[in-house]
Amino acid sequence: MNTNPWSLPKDRALRRLLVSLDEQIGEACDIAPDQGDDPAIVTLRHAELEKLRAHVYLHGQRPGTYGVFFEYPHPVPGMLETEENLPLAKALASLSLHFDA
Repeated sequence: MNTNPWSLPKDRALRRLLVSLDEQIGEACDIAPDQGDDPAIVTLRHAELEKLRAHVYLHGQRPGTYGVFFEYPHPVPGMLETEENLPLAKALASLSLHFDA
């Protein structure tokens, strides 16, 4: 991963996810530059495919869970675009699958 997750001005829950993600698939994705200063959302992008992204957010989620919105380089009919209220382990599994690590 291109950034130390603990140095980001993000919610502690997101930093925890990023640290765990870095241990699993840190080579496959990077943290995209922030478009704002919202501490409850972070955007990840594939290390080589700029348009393969995932937005991880806490807004509207049950405590201790994550929402993930997936972006693909090309439209993929029938592919899941959003998952909500995922516990940490399931969020990590979904992101690993998305970035194909």
